[in-house]
Amino acid sequence: MHWQFTSFGLLFLGVTIIAVAVIIQAWQRSFHGDKYFILFMIAAAIWAFTGSLEWFVTYAHEKAFWSQVSYLGIVNVAPAWFCFTLSYCGLQRFITKRNVALLWIIPVVTLFLALTNAWHGWNWPSYSLVLDPRGNYMYYEHGPSFWVLTVYSYLLNIVSSIILLRQSGKLFRLYQTQSMILFVAVVIPWIGNILYNTRTVVILDLTPVAFTFTGALIWWNMRRFSLFDVIPVARESLFTKIKELFIVLDAQRQIVDMNESAQRHFSLTSVAIGTDSHKAFVSWPQLQAFISTQEITAELLFTGSSKGDRWFSATKTELTDPHNNPAGMIVICRDITSEKSTLFEREQLIAELKGSLANVKRLTGLLSICASCKKIKNEEGDWQQLEAYITRHTDATFSHGICPDCMAKIYPGVKQRAS
Repeated sequence: MHWQFTSFGLLFLGVTIIAVAVIIQAWQRSFHGDKYFILFMIAAAIWAFTGSLEWFVTYAHEKAFWSQVSYLGIVNVAPAWFCFTLSYCGLQRFITKRNVALLWIIPVVTLFLALTNAWHGWNWPSYSLVLDPRGNYMYYEHGPSFWVLTVYSYLLNIVSSIILLRQSGKLFRLYQTQSMILFVAVVIPWIGNILYNTRTVVILDLTPVAFTFTGALIWWNMRRFSLFDVIPVARESLFTKIKELFIVLDAQRQIVDMNESAQRHFSLTSVAIGTDSHKAFVSWPQLQAFISTQEITAELLFTGSSKGDRWFSATKTELTDPHNNPAGMIVICRDITSEKSTLFEREQLIAELKGSLANVKRLTGLLSICASCKKIKNEEGDWQQLEAYITRHTDATFSHGICPDCMAKIYPGVKQRAS
């Protein structure tokens, strides 16, 4: 091969080095969607590296060869980015083996057609070498397989962009820097690709450069600002499904997010997100007071619910930004109505038992009793009949009768009736 060193070739080579550096660092860390992020960066690196080689060689057939090899990266960028986006935004349930296989059908077919283009010309019906002082480059006529892959990649990138921009909007109130970086990372590839495909920039395809910088921005955002720790990636399966009332507020005490349980209980909708919590919870003054105080736990009575009055155990956690400045709070309310009811019933039972015990009279201690008449000496020193003493000190009462022995002594001639 014959070589020429151009500034554009050096640009693509520098981009390749950046991509490889990101790949090495990402390989050493585990995070949601890591394998798809690494695949995306590898694809971007291949695309950029083959682009640099295409600029460095001089003849048309040499440039066409490296352009064909570049499709090893080109076809994998969009589907890998799409899968990474789903993983990052907590939509892993859509990444099944079947869906992944379907996702790569068009890329695999396009790669085959690109590598065998000399037989059919479906990817490039024709191409020509353009001489330029800045370096010779290729001008390609694009065939049907190129446009099928382009439209397919655009569709995947549109969906990925919508999902990421939606995530960026969720982050904005609490983490403006992170969300803006995420927004820029989404926009850059679109600018580069549109400039090339619309022939606005003919000499240079900036798409691999744009995708590489997108990956680098995402990685820097992740390392510098803990991007993946801002919003739980399992939000759809955790945050929205828990039974507790879950409320996220920003530093100005405006509602950033609420789960479905909180929306139902407070009769609010997602429209309430962005409104001041004092206005949103005007019907729940105890919750308003709890948000405003320094207390981190409290028991709150919420009235006006469709289920009647409910007791909740509330806790709140203060949020801070990377510089340890206040950024908001998370309020979680757990329904403890049944526990409160059980505790109330228990307290009632204890009170009743204490009342019953208070009414029980017992005879204790040493009693002085006459050995002859059986009278008992009371607390005042007086002698009382046994019946009077027992009646006074207990709830017992007496009835009178004659035992068989006394009957025989007193009335010896009377035979006692059998009882």
